[in-house]
Amino acid sequence: MLASGLYKLGRRLIKSGRLLEKTGKPDIPRYLYHMTTKQNYESILKSGKIHTSCDCSRSNLDGVFMFDMQNFSKRWANTVIQTPNAKVNLGSVLLCKKIRDFEDASKGLDIVLLKIPTKGMDISKLRVRPQQILTKNSQEILNGDSALYKSIYTHRKNAIEYIYENNIDTSHLEKVGTTTLKFESIDDLAKTAQASPFDILLNLVKGHPEEKCVRAFKNADIKQQTIKAF
Repeated sequence: MLASGLYKLGRRLIKSGRLLEKTGKPDIPRYLYHMTTKQNYESILKSGKIHTSCDCSRSNLDGVFMFDMQNFSKRWANTVIQTPNAKVNLGSVLLCKKIRDFEDASKGLDIVLLKIPTKGMDISKLRVRPQQILTKNSQEILNGDSALYKSIYTHRKNAIEYIYENNIDTSHLEKVGTTTLKFESIDDLAKTAQASPFDILLNLVKGHPEEKCVRAFKNADIKQQTIKAF
């Protein structure tokens, strides 16, 4: 009851404008990031757009799925999924979810990180949801919330993702980096990501301003958050 009351209070404060930035604009990151395979990236360049995709197996959402670098870096290793048999960090879970259809390790798999400015986005089409969707089957969580309510989730120390409900033109994209993953199985990749959770992300942002952000969180002493899997 208390948590529900605080959540409703937070929404009222945002609607009243009290949780907006001093500029009067919503507290939306300047850039969002989209991780994909090299094969998909080449298709994006040919079509001229990142096309929306359906999260049909879990929710009613259809969009381009993204994250903001600060939140993702902070929660990449420090949010742990507790299963009946083991604990795994959020980074390894998300990465394995991203590439579950590519188990052939003989050729490796190239992952591409794209940077997308939010300045030209229609904010009314931008949604946010906590990454607890990996463990909770609540339709309210799965379908997300207006990005205007992002502060509610970040104040709860949630790892979050953004979903933009329109296609995104490639003229607004910047390729940050590429890294090659080599693994014998999904379990093998999960163990690697679990043991060195920041290495994959650091390879993707090497030589770019984002590298400083990732390294700062790698060296920070952040309390681990545990989510119980259902």
